[in-house]
Amino acid sequence: MNVTQIEEIVKKLALDVINNSVEKDQFIYELMAAYGHRKTTVSRIKSGERNLAKVAGEVRAKRHIYFKHSDSNKVFSDIDDMKKEPSVTREKIRFIIATDFNQFVAIDTRTNDTLDIEFGELGKHFDFFLPWAGMEKAVYQSDNPADVKAAEKMAKLFDLIKADNFNEENKNDTAALHSLNVFLTRLLFCFFAEDTGIFADNQFSAELESHTKADGSDVDSYLNRLFKVLNTNKENRHDLPDYLAKFEYVNGGLFADAIASPKFSTKSRRMLIECGSELDWSDINPDIFGSMIQAVVHPDQRGGMGMHYTSVINIMKVIEPLFLDDLYAELENIAENIDPKLKPSRLRKLHDRIANIKIFDPACGSGNFLIIAFKELRKLEMEVIKLRQELVKDGQQDDFFDEISLDSSFSRIRLSQFYGIELDDFAHEVAILSLWLAEHQMNVEFKAEFGECEPALPLRQSGNIVPGNALRMEWKDICSNRYKEEVYVIGNPPYIGESKQNASQKSDMAYVFKGKKNYKKQDYISCWFLKVSEYICENTKAAFVSTSSVTQGIQVGMLWPHCFNNGTEIIFAYKPFEWKNSAKDNAGVYCVIVGLGIISKSPKKIFSDTHIRIVKSISPYLVEGESKAVIKVSRPLFDLPIAMKGNGVYDGGYFMFTPEEKKDLISEFPRSSKFLKKVTGSKEFISNTERWCIWINENDLSEAKSIPFIDKRIEKVKKWRENSGETARPSHILCNCPLD
Repeated sequence: MNVTQIEEIVKKLALDVINNSVEKDQFIYELMAAYGHRKTTVSRIKSGERNLAKVAGEVRAKRHIYFKHSDSNKVFSDIDDMKKEPSVTREKIRFIIATDFNQFVAIDTRTNDTLDIEFGELGKHFDFFLPWAGMEKAVYQSDNPADVKAAEKMAKLFDLIKADNFNEENKNDTAALHSLNVFLTRLLFCFFAEDTGIFADNQFSAELESHTKADGSDVDSYLNRLFKVLNTNKENRHDLPDYLAKFEYVNGGLFADAIASPKFSTKSRRMLIECGSELDWSDINPDIFGSMIQAVVHPDQRGGMGMHYTSVINIMKVIEPLFLDDLYAELENIAENIDPKLKPSRLRKLHDRIANIKIFDPACGSGNFLIIAFKELRKLEMEVIKLRQELVKDGQQDDFFDEISLDSSFSRIRLSQFYGIELDDFAHEVAILSLWLAEHQMNVEFKAEFGECEPALPLRQSGNIVPGNALRMEWKDICSNRYKEEVYVIGNPPYIGESKQNASQKSDMAYVFKGKKNYKKQDYISCWFLKVSEYICENTKAAFVSTSSVTQGIQVGMLWPHCFNNGTEIIFAYKPFEWKNSAKDNAGVYCVIVGLGIISKSPKKIFSDTHIRIVKSISPYLVEGESKAVIKVSRPLFDLPIAMKGNGVYDGGYFMFTPEEKKDLISEFPRSSKFLKKVTGSKEFISNTERWCIWINENDLSEAKSIPFIDKRIEKVKKWRENSGETARPSHILCNCPLD
């Protein structure tokens, strides 16, 4: 469902209820269906199987809804009583709704937003329930302490630790920096563990505060000892003091390596304790938190902390058409259409399938694509298990439930099914940690649904996340895709236009496109498309979020023929859409999603904001058409000059000013304001930033040069141009100032 479709359905539903075309007792089920709730989920609530409410006119479903058909004029008293119900918290109800079909009142328990409208206005306010469709409302700092605030506090702690441990001599020591990265992920785990029942409540922070000196001098030795204890099973903990022996055995590789903890001072010790004791880490959201915490070790990214992560809604645009929709369609087909005698074997086959799927992100960052894919497969598996349970209740045999009597864990989805490659050392460590946290959260959901789940500890092997440059590695060595192995490659690789690539990235381009001509003008992301086209085989499919530039202009002819020559084709695509996530300031970029698979006769899908088109084939311009339909234009179609380059700035940076620099210049030389103009190029437009330049008409040159600051800048630009070759001649410049 896209937003436009949901809006139209909700508008029509409200009108149909008012006109009695839809029975009022069916309204809530139709409303849930409008936001994409699965048919099987709605039908089970409707049948009473998953409706926990025992009062006529009420519907209550775990994590979803508490609804009441109120008597006339009792809506507000009902909603007040409903929100006080202990079951709302216990069952993690998201939306509370009461209506007499004249007045409509709702509460979002996560954001504490309320909706109070006339029933007929429901269509205008359809976006209130968009979280049901996976479209969360923007969450900002004041509302999300476990994400933004925690990341900011960790950033302060990181800065203090670096100041205590690094100087000019060792600031680039890669081994020491790696140790620090691992150390930080261990801290994050301990903070999370003491707030989520893995450790005792506040155990890590309280024991640290009680057993270390206020000056921080012994914090490192305490943590070294504690981390060793966390990697030692309880049978081998001889002669340990009680406060250490009480910690759980963690294992899983997180504490396996003997890495020395950094030194602490009074300030850094205090900040360390505050990070644990003053923040609630139980609501941590691994799919965004990983990207935000990544900014901790990259100070230049902190201004937009969390800004560049891929939102859940965009990740779902990748994984739903790639594999998730197909899996749910199979489940619904089994539930609704298959002969009851065949259902157990078909469900077993589906369960086997999802337990063996591999998910691979070759540019995984802090792991958000892998985390969402993991969560969605676990949710799907829960639906499969519920249906298998129903069949057993109806007298059908299912050997799955004989097997699980030997093991308290129902889930067959393992983190070992998830693979990733990441160049950044800290992001690599955070991805591993984030997958652990996601698994624990899903285990908690599993327990809420089924009453039991696998113990949180000891940790099992996490996902297969390896460090390194994905463009220089053989992907089949990381994630094999042999015959009959079902593998899905997903991700949001780095874009980086040709003009912004550094020497290392240009070298990667040459390596990936070795033996191929005319590739240098492409975006960096083209390397991932070519690599994945070489990787894809019969049961392997892929989809990447990308800038729209790879499907436009000259890049089409440079990239896609190489990909198609490897036996692949575009199997689905999202036409350009604006990049958005829940950060306050979004990058003003338009993206596409391109899905690839081996050539087949299967129908293809083109998605846009308003509809889905089913087509026979998709061209690299993301319209219906043949794969090989690439337009190559070597000369203008009309009698016009060739456009070689846009309006570039060739000034060495000497004619450009930030708003602060402009303000300082005018303050010192008020007459200079006449010669300053605001510059808005693509960079300023995309990033919503402000820049100013010196602009001098020939008649005003003498006056401009009478201002000492501007005169010096003119001389600097002149020297720069004289030493910068033909491209820096005045005919190319932005500033209208003769310098010859």
